[in-house]
Amino acid sequence: MVRDDGGLGVVGSTAMSSDTPGLPPHLRPFVLPYEEVEPIRSGNLDLYLPTSTPAPAVLMVHGGPVPRQREVRPPQWPAFRGYGALLAQAGFVCGMFEHGFVDDESFPAAQENIRNTAEALRADPRVDPERFGMWFVSAGGLFMGSVLADPSAWGVAAVAGTYAAPDDPDLEDPELLRATSTAELSDVPLLLVRPENDFEWIATASTELLERCASQRRAVEVLEVPGGHHGFETVDDTEEARDAIQRSIAWWGDALG
Repeated sequence: MVRDDGGLGVVGSTAMSSDTPGLPPHLRPFVLPYEEVEPIRSGNLDLYLPTSTPAPAVLMVHGGPVPRQREVRPPQWPAFRGYGALLAQAGFVCGMFEHGFVDDESFPAAQENIRNTAEALRADPRVDPERFGMWFVSAGGLFMGSVLADPSAWGVAAVAGTYAAPDDPDLEDPELLRATSTAELSDVPLLLVRPENDFEWIATASTELLERCASQRRAVEVLEVPGGHHGFETVDDTEEARDAIQRSIAWWGDALG
C-alpha cells in the first residue's frame, strides 16, 4: 500500500515555519521570498510563463495519494506556486497539474494522466519540446521509474526528484517500474534533492538508487539539505532550505540550457 503522505509528505513533521504553526505543514508559506506569478489555465495545466517564449519547460509531478476530501488541491499548495514562479522568472515554462492519485486503485490512471499531460505540455507552442524536464516530488517519485526507463519515449531531457520516493517496499504492483532499478539504464541528467531528516523509507530507497547508479558509473547529482525535513520548502525556515530551493532552480538552468 502506498503511504498517504499528503502529497508533499509533511504530515506529522516536527519542523514548523515560525509564524504559522496552526497551518498544516504543506499549506505554510514558502520559506524563500519571491515575486508571485499568476498561472494561466491550459487544459488541465496551470502554466507559469516566462517573459519570452518558446522556452524550455518543466512539468512538476506532486506526490500522494491526496485524499478526495482535501479541500486545497496540489496546484494551489504554496510550494508548487513558489516553484512555478521561480521557474518562470528563470526563463522556463512551468506546468503544474493534479494527476488524480487519490488512492492505491487510482495509481495506473494517474500514471497515464501524467504521460498525457507531459505530451500536452511539450506540444504547447510556448514550449521548446527538445528542452523538456520532469520534476518529481515526494511519492510522485513512484512515477519517476517509467520515465528513467525510457526518457526518449517521454521526450525528457532532464529529471529531478525532491525528497522523491524512487520505490515503496509496501507497494505490491508487478508492473510498476521502480526508479531504484531504472535510473541506471539511461544517462539523462538526474538530480536528487535529499533533506537530512527525510522519511526513512524514502532515504533508504534513494540510497539504493545512488549505489546502483554508482556501480554502473551512471552520474547523479545530489543536493543535500542539512537539517532539512521532508517538505522543507514550507516547514524549514532556514538558510539551508532557501539555498536548496535556489540551487534546484539553478540546476534546471544547467540541465536544460
